[in-house]
Amino acid sequence: MGYPGKAKKLFDTPNHPWQKARIDEETEIVKKYGLRNKKGVWKFQSELRKYRSNARSLLGVMSTGMAGEESHYAREAKQILGKLQSYGILKDDAKLEDILALRIDDLLERRLQTLVYRKGLANSMKQARQFIVHGHIAVNGRKINVPSYMVLKTEEESIGYYIGSPVTRESIAKKPAPVAAKPGKAPVKAGAEEAPKGE
Repeated sequence: MGYPGKAKKLFDTPNHPWQKARIDEETEIVKKYGLRNKKGVWKFQSELRKYRSNARSLLGVMSTGMAGEESHYAREAKQILGKLQSYGILKDDAKLEDILALRIDDLLERRLQTLVYRKGLANSMKQARQFIVHGHIAVNGRKINVPSYMVLKTEEESIGYYIGSPVTRESIAKKPAPVAAKPGKAPVKAGAEEAPKGE
């Protein structure tokens, strides 16, 4: 037994340090969902493995006919399904077998950062992360500054800007996009005039 005050690692790292196919896949996920690093990928992969492992164990026990509808196995299966359904990861009529078909994208789509971008509250995934970390996003009127916060299905409609935040949907829509500059010059904002050169 380790020291009880020491935080335990909540995810498993890859078994092999160098596998090109895995590294490329993880890099694409990091870019697609605006994750800070690959540690975020490993956390959700470990979470997904845990759900799949529990589902396989329960399916194995329940297939033998030893577990009735009132057994603790049936209650545990309902709890797992209820949790995933409350997050919107599974449909309301989903069965235990559907957990085995889940992909990491199904979990990542329920992150607050992803939903902020999908709802048009930010222009990019990276901007969505910035807004959340800087305290501009609220869920049910409560400020949330954790990009990986898992949003419940009932909370999805209540995602918005925090009261008092200077960020609004109109302000990010009017933000000028950077214009490509000539080689050797810094990019300038659209509509900005070039400063006159000194004599």
